[in-house]
Amino acid sequence: MGMGGAEVAAVSDNSATWANPAALGGQKGWDFQLLGSFAAQNRNNLVGTLVTLSDLPFDDIANGSRPELVPVLIGGIVNLARPGTAVVGSGVAGLVASFKGFAVSIGDVPYTGIYPIIDLQHVIPGGGPDNGLEFNTTGLNLVGLSAREARVAYGFGLLEGMLEIGGAARYVSGITYFARCGAFTAPCTGTDLSELIHDAFKQNARTTNKFTFDAGARLNFGIVKLGVVGTSLNQPNFTVADVLGSPGSVPLPRQVRGGVSVSILSFLNLAADGDFIKSDTLAPGAKSQQMSLGAEVKIPLFAFRVGAMRDFAAANPTWAYTAGLGFGIPVFSVDIAVLWGPTGGFNYKNPDREMLGASAGVRVHF
Repeated sequence: MGMGGAEVAAVSDNSATWANPAALGGQKGWDFQLLGSFAAQNRNNLVGTLVTLSDLPFDDIANGSRPELVPVLIGGIVNLARPGTAVVGSGVAGLVASFKGFAVSIGDVPYTGIYPIIDLQHVIPGGGPDNGLEFNTTGLNLVGLSAREARVAYGFGLLEGMLEIGGAARYVSGITYFARCGAFTAPCTGTDLSELIHDAFKQNARTTNKFTFDAGARLNFGIVKLGVVGTSLNQPNFTVADVLGSPGSVPLPRQVRGGVSVSILSFLNLAADGDFIKSDTLAPGAKSQQMSLGAEVKIPLFAFRVGAMRDFAAANPTWAYTAGLGFGIPVFSVDIAVLWGPTGGFNYKNPDREMLGASAGVRVHF
């Protein structure tokens, strides 16, 4: 994450089990790593609009005593109705053990999708059940998928290591969650991005077990590395509880991604990744197709990383920025990183925040 997510060609440790299993072909000795990350997008400022609506005196507007606020309320609903308005997020948390090109891992790949349900029929202050603002059902659907899994990966080198090929078999126990909350009569409990995501992993749990697999390749020319990886290639679907508003099932999104890594100097590495296809998210109609750029500078004991990423399939595409720090000695290393957008800075409770993300990893190697 410190390098904007540019890892397909640049990955150099056993986190390749999750990023590009082909890179396991270049691993030596034993590696153990505990890692975790999560990033989310607030598309079309869904959270900020929702907070604005929930702060309005809805009962007074609905009964007609505050007519001057009717345009504000209706305007907020119309903002929520813009195509692509959603909160989408994904991450990983896992423990990896590897020896040379073999790796086994257990972990969780969480996804969330939060999207509005719009009611533009009930908009008349003081009206009845057919059109009265009092009966407006505008709100949110909150969907979560916790893909808890065990995976076995292997990567090997050909042509004296110039070509690396790898794959991962994954047994996934997918637990889905679904909830609906109203923007007015039963306001959503989340007042910021992190709380809404937390609420998406609470109610109506259902478990479905599926298999999926990843495959990758990497060309290693020394200074330049080129990589490609496909994850969740059969894109299994997981059942969602059969309750009002449920989508019925949600996918484990398929992703096909390529990247390049260039070691210009012994202490400087530049990397870039991009998605070849638009991936599904848990919000219907909301796709993801990201580009990542990153740089890493290494000095004794420390690595400094910066990066940027942009999701071109978002309704309001914008650049997010990342920074990371690594500390390592021959048998032990620690890495941390953060991601933020141009709006909201580091204030994770800012309802207008466009991006939110962080990652951390601890590795033992011998």
